Amino acid sequence: MWSKTATGLFPGLLLTVSILLNLFYLLPWAQDTKLLTGLLFGFVAWGGIMSWCYSLKNAWQSLRVLFPLLILSALLNFWMMS
Repeated sequence: MWSKTATGLFPGLLLTVSILLNLFYLLPWAQDTKLLTGLLFGFVAWGGIMSWCYSLKNAWQSLRVLFPLLILSALLNFWMMS
């Protein structure tokens, strides 16, 4: 149970933040709108990732999906910011 919690907390949070950075870099909204939307959507998305991690048998199953997505999203962040 603790391994599922740790998997949802740390890689799940990093993935959520990384995806939101990619999304909000492309959207032409005002900064305050991006901030409010990011807070609301980020909490819901992170909760969804946490729930998904708990629904699997063990933490390794979720890590096999979360880490490739995190690496892909981080590379996209790096490419868009440079």
